[in-house]
Amino acid sequence: MKNLRVSSSFLHCRQDEDFAEHIKRGLLFLKETGFDAADCSLKGLDLTENGWQRQVEQMLAAGEECGIRFEQCHLPFGGVKSVVTEAFAEKMHHAIDAAVALGVKHAVMHPNTTTIPLISHDRKALFDEVVGHLAPFVEHAKRVGLDVVVENMRVVPGMRLSHRYCQDPDELCDVADALGIGVCWDFGHAHQSGVKQSEALAYIGKRLKVLHVNDNVGIDDEHLPPFLGSVDWRDAMHGLALTGFDGLFNFELAKERIPAEMRKPFANYVRATATELLTYIE
Repeated sequence: MKNLRVSSSFLHCRQDEDFAEHIKRGLLFLKETGFDAADCSLKGLDLTENGWQRQVEQMLAAGEECGIRFEQCHLPFGGVKSVVTEAFAEKMHHAIDAAVALGVKHAVMHPNTTTIPLISHDRKALFDEVVGHLAPFVEHAKRVGLDVVVENMRVVPGMRLSHRYCQDPDELCDVADALGIGVCWDFGHAHQSGVKQSEALAYIGKRLKVLHVNDNVGIDDEHLPPFLGSVDWRDAMHGLALTGFDGLFNFELAKERIPAEMRKPFANYVRATATELLTYIE
């Protein structure tokens, strides 16, 4: 990562305002606090047949005006039962079209997995289920020119002797390779699942296309900024160096409870952590 470029989902404090104003304020905030690009979840768009087009036009206009654009996004996701419905599939296809219209470089997908007792883990059956579920969305994405990636998962806290398919890098890469796509690595998910980051990233290698940078204390998916949890960032950055990754350093953070007057210092801290972490891999 010789040329550090930093992105994030919105860090500003949302007020009662219309969609276009919210997007504009969010992008301006990122621009003013030193971020190079924006990430977003398309789950919140109106993903009906003709519902998302106007919203994407507003997002594009705001990006043009603010001088910062959406380069990554997260496609819809949900519980295992919810993602096998026709309604979810329709939302996914519309979200893929929205991502293309928005001009994002990479869109992140979740595999449809859940935490199960280790004794019930059937790797082959889970592989077939995940690939079968994601394949139609990948085919659609390739057809319309969108690069999609699959994200590593986390175990649900409190369940002993459990496993979640795609928490481990070999499972994640099996899915990515079968579908002909790349990988999104979430540092917080890996830490919560007890995965050694450097070894996992060395295994993933050139498949790595997207980062979700966040921290936690190994219990729940807290989405803390780096150094506020217990992720071993020197080990994680060593692994990142092994991949040769040179994409966006993308933060996925919880910020809802931060008071409005503290949002700018918070963003400045987040941006500074990227600069600090970069020194670990030079």
